[in-house]
Amino acid sequence: MSNKELTSQISDTDTYNTDLTKNYTTFLSKYPEIFSDLIHGSDFDFAIYNSIESYENESPVDVFNVYCNGKGIEIRPGRANDSDLELALSIEAIKKLIQTNSKEEYTKLLGDFYNEPDEEKGWIDFVLFKRTQLVIDMGYGRFAKTAGILKDEDDIY
Repeated sequence: MSNKELTSQISDTDTYNTDLTKNYTTFLSKYPEIFSDLIHGSDFDFAIYNSIESYENESPVDVFNVYCNGKGIEIRPGRANDSDLELALSIEAIKKLIQTNSKEEYTKLLGDFYNEPDEEKGWIDFVLFKRTQLVIDMGYGRFAKTAGILKDEDDIY
């Protein structure tokens, strides 16, 4: 997607289980450029966990998905029908992420939480649901490289 005039749309915010999820989805809707590297049709889940144990038990506090529609993003409650990946986030990470003021600041902090996970300070993880190369080709690789999560797309081979 081009950075020019990206749109965002949030559906059914009343269905979220926590105010933090409402705040996070509102934050993401203000910065649709965060997703500008992704191609039309990209669809992935954000799963919020209150501990490493809840992550290991696959018991998120809340889940929503972000769909890239070619003009911007749609933020919808629940899991996507055919998700590309899950971005698992701790509550602590989200509290800090929603305080950032730009795509660059957000992606750098996201990378820090991935590269230096900490139960108390915050952590994120990715669970791929599709082949790695396909996910990279959809633009997630560029995003991961910007965040410092993927040093070089060639590292995957």
